Amino acid sequence: MPLEKILFETSVDAQKARVAVLKALGDKGYKIEEESEDKIVAKHSLSASYYPHSVEVYINTGNGKTTISAAIDHRAGKIYLERLSEELRKSLPLPALVLNPMKKPTSQEELDYQAKILNRNLNPGEQILWNHVVKKGVLHKEVAEKWIITNMRAIKQYQVTKENPQEKFLAVGLDVCDVIVMNQFRSSKGDRVGSFAGTYSYGGVAGVGTSVSTSTSRTYGDLVFLYDCKEVFRFPSISDPNGVKRMIQTLGKQRTEK
Repeated sequence: MPLEKILFETSVDAQKARVAVLKALGDKGYKIEEESEDKIVAKHSLSASYYPHSVEVYINTGNGKTTISAAIDHRAGKIYLERLSEELRKSLPLPALVLNPMKKPTSQEELDYQAKILNRNLNPGEQILWNHVVKKGVLHKEVAEKWIITNMRAIKQYQVTKENPQEKFLAVGLDVCDVIVMNQFRSSKGDRVGSFAGTYSYGGVAGVGTSVSTSTSRTYGDLVFLYDCKEVFRFPSISDPNGVKRMIQTLGKQRTEK
């Protein structure tokens, strides 16, 4: 019986995964015998580290990720598949780690709601109302985090960087979370942290706006999102935290009343 194993799961599309598989097979000394969009058959001849054998690699997509699996009919198949898996790790990013702070759904309605909140793309009718991008690096800065507030949820996304090999995605619905402001301070030298989009009125959502101040200094603070009395995540030291908090509370109330 052939030994079958999932070699890797990644967030890249099938075409990029296929290119990575071909490279990994070539780097490990395999000769490609057969090739299609979702299957690759390769053969390895006798060498110092391998007995002659064939391997079949399958590439499947679904649920926002690409799965690479393989089968080898050889007594040393477990070792060979592990070597191939290690080679793939060098060139493919890990799938996004989606963290769900909400309670386990007990009905289809709750399941559908959580699927929308944890969707890594915008849902139908969803709009970004506030956002901020965190960049890190000395010589070459790269996007490390994205902080997003929509008319439906708050999102904190850790991007893949040299220091962080796996994307991390956290989200919570505005109609089920509590928001508090902590560690407030004022400064006249700091840059704005976070941007509103469009115009916002507390009577209804037509985009979003920010509070107006004639002072030369800005108020900063941590915007903390709570669910079931526990912190889910926070946006540290953002500008006008109380204005953003008021916006969230209004949006959450409007969604609850629908």
